[in-house]
Amino acid sequence: MTQLMACGCGASFQNGDAFCGNCGRPLPVSTLAGRPVAYGLAPEPPRRGAPPFTGPTPLAGPSPATPQPPMPRAHSRGKRARESEQRQHWDTGFFRHPVAPAGRAPERMSNATRYLCAAAYLDSSFANPVIGELVGSHRAVVPSRGVDLIPVIRHCLKARKMQLVRDLLLSILLVLGLFLATGPLILILIIALFLSFLPKPQWERRSLGGKAVIAVAGVGATAIIAAIAGIFLLLYLTSKAGDSGGGLSRPGLALLPGVALTAGAVPIGLIYACAVGGTLVYYCYIRNKTLGEWLSPEAQAPPFDRSSERVEKRLAEINAAQYGNLTLYSGEDPFLGSGETPFKWRKADERIGANERAWSISIELNREGAPRNPLGPAPRGRVRIDPVELHTALRKRLLELNDPGLPPNERICALTVDDHVAGEGHFRWDSPLVDTAKQIPYSQVSGEAVTALIRNPQARLRYYQRVSISDEGQTVLAKNQPVIGSVDQEVVVSAFVYVAVEGHMFYLQFVPTSLAPIGDYYHTIDYLPKTSSGKFLAKVVLDTARTSFRDLFGAFPRLFRTLAMMRRERKSFNKELTLSADYVHADIGARMSVRQFGARLWPRTYIQQLDVSKYTQIIERLVLETVLDFLVAKGVDTTAYRASAQAIYNSGIIVGGDVRNSGLHIN
Repeated sequence: MTQLMACGCGASFQNGDAFCGNCGRPLPVSTLAGRPVAYGLAPEPPRRGAPPFTGPTPLAGPSPATPQPPMPRAHSRGKRARESEQRQHWDTGFFRHPVAPAGRAPERMSNATRYLCAAAYLDSSFANPVIGELVGSHRAVVPSRGVDLIPVIRHCLKARKMQLVRDLLLSILLVLGLFLATGPLILILIIALFLSFLPKPQWERRSLGGKAVIAVAGVGATAIIAAIAGIFLLLYLTSKAGDSGGGLSRPGLALLPGVALTAGAVPIGLIYACAVGGTLVYYCYIRNKTLGEWLSPEAQAPPFDRSSERVEKRLAEINAAQYGNLTLYSGEDPFLGSGETPFKWRKADERIGANERAWSISIELNREGAPRNPLGPAPRGRVRIDPVELHTALRKRLLELNDPGLPPNERICALTVDDHVAGEGHFRWDSPLVDTAKQIPYSQVSGEAVTALIRNPQARLRYYQRVSISDEGQTVLAKNQPVIGSVDQEVVVSAFVYVAVEGHMFYLQFVPTSLAPIGDYYHTIDYLPKTSSGKFLAKVVLDTARTSFRDLFGAFPRLFRTLAMMRRERKSFNKELTLSADYVHADIGARMSVRQFGARLWPRTYIQQLDVSKYTQIIERLVLETVLDFLVAKGVDTTAYRASAQAIYNSGIIVGGDVRNSGLHIN
């Protein structure tokens, strides 16, 4: 018979162990009479200062004539020995990089993609973090619901390049003005300061009253600027005349020599003013033209100039990673990119109460009709279920929400059911989750690994089945004629289902999340006039005048900050390539979702809140009843499950308030 003995370190081998759990020594196996016999290891010579080992000895051993295989030299630390042994079996293709869908680019971008592309030009606090987190690092990429990341990133790069060129030209002009055109420079800054009080251009149509207010404000600002410019010019010419005339007593006559002396400087001042104004107007025109032409509702993905080799390589990695099923997160949220989660609950805030629908059910896997005798010597009847089979049944039932056999008006077309494997992004550099050649994390888990993770709920990677519904309405038809077009409410409802079978217990977890619409300010692109119209040019000039002082006064700081940021990103990117040689552990989990980063904190309208409630309850009910049918089919006693499900049904969502102050909460 096989007998497991003690190791030389004092620990005992357990059944099935190939290595000691304490020191990592392998268990030698020899053959005696054709049968494998496991033996304990002979004790090592005692270390200096350590007591001699007096543990048990084998009850039987090989005959002296039987040669014993040489014992391999074990590592001094058991954990590293086990990890070294595991790494020999890790290169099995369980983790890999996904392949981006082949084919031409989509004919038009989704609304969420368009708005996030517009955010790159309208908000520098959006563009710079996106570039820094995705292009300037090797971190994991979070799949974004309904968003193509590549156009968003390319627009962020283009917006920052345009701003960098503008700030560089303005900085050069400011330096030249200090030495060659001091007077015109001061005059330009004063005029720009007063222009900053002009009203913000309203790109959408305005009523007659609104236009009148803008006209009065513009006339008033122009009068004030003209008066200040005249006073400044009068003082400037008077000082010049005083310096040259010496003894003129009448101010009127004193102006004449000043005018004569400064006549030669007027062309220089005009040229300087035209250079400054032209730079400001051209930047504003190109930016708004890009928003109006490239990002219009029917716009196609535009052709971009090729970036550096490093950036293009990173963009190819991001493009593939956004189609993966593995989310490595850095922080507390394993559902990063899906919206608000229970980790961000604020009990006093009813606006996110729908997320409080997260629940779990735990029951014992007892057979239906088995006698109840929990304290008796004989165990009750047990039922074994396969969580993989349950997930398959759930997926099939959820996909029936978009059953092609249903009428189009009864189908939920914008439905996706996929795998979501989540894990912390802090692990060893030699982990199987890291591509050691590229020093980037993998983002795709194979089907075999997904099956293994479902059956092993205690692994460091956790499997969830994710169902997502984008709130996109269909075109309404009557007698085969369109009544009204489709609408995109811009909210995305997702639910994550987790199943665990452990210790004759069954555990079901349901976590709903919701993504709010993109920020209101980024919707400006839907209200831009045609770029060929006079209104567009007029509003571009107004926008340039209103922001001219901020652009001029902040050119130097912005230029320095942008260059420092680009240098820091490049340095950090290159440094990350060498971290595996200097450090044991890596922290390359994703810290930001582009879709979630550009979203509002909560839905914008009451209808959007109601739709979040509707789809959350539809998915919830379907999951509860499908699991119940599965357990009944397997012969499980579902008494406890039915009681828990009934409690969940009774705690339904109550929509309170009105359109001015509405909220979702649970009784």
